[in-house]
Amino acid sequence: MSLMDLTRIQPLNDTEFDKLYAEKYREHSYIHWTPIEVAKAALDWLDITAESKVLDIGSGVGKFCSLGALLTNGQFTGVEKRRELVKVAKSTIKNLELRNVQYVHSNITKVDFTQFNSFYYYNPFCEQIYISGQIDNTISYSPNKYRMYEDYVINQFSDLPIDTKVVTYCSQNFTFPDTYELKGLLFDGTLALWIKTKEK
Repeated sequence: MSLMDLTRIQPLNDTEFDKLYAEKYREHSYIHWTPIEVAKAALDWLDITAESKVLDIGSGVGKFCSLGALLTNGQFTGVEKRRELVKVAKSTIKNLELRNVQYVHSNITKVDFTQFNSFYYYNPFCEQIYISGQIDNTISYSPNKYRMYEDYVINQFSDLPIDTKVVTYCSQNFTFPDTYELKGLLFDGTLALWIKTKEK
């Protein structure tokens, strides 16, 4: 599917958008990839401009970032631990001819959050502690890794400047630093907007 094909679909819907991905990736969409309506609400909360530099923590096949790049003029970066998913994401943006998005194959602990001013967090480490629902078996899982990754993200958020915005999805148990305030909830509380309002 091309960008022109997508623009003909009004309103854009998940069934059609997910056709960008092979079936073995589409089957994970209902658990692991962001629904379009959720993505639109998140993008609205992040108030995306040309100066926005958005990091998607654990971007998977890149659905959120690709939607963000398609719908706004912000700059999007997705970081993903699985090399194969990064290849899928890069192939998708090439097909859509999107210039304002990139995907990085990396462990989140290697990423410097100060290079970004907005963040999207869709419970990216839950696979480490769940006994089912994993995308594949190409990475190892452990509760210790879950804690390590979350602690790294929390520490990075702590060091960011006032007015930093973070949107979380299905991450009600994520513990924000007390320098952040909850500013909004949607979709039965599964989508949340957090803004840093004071220094630590």
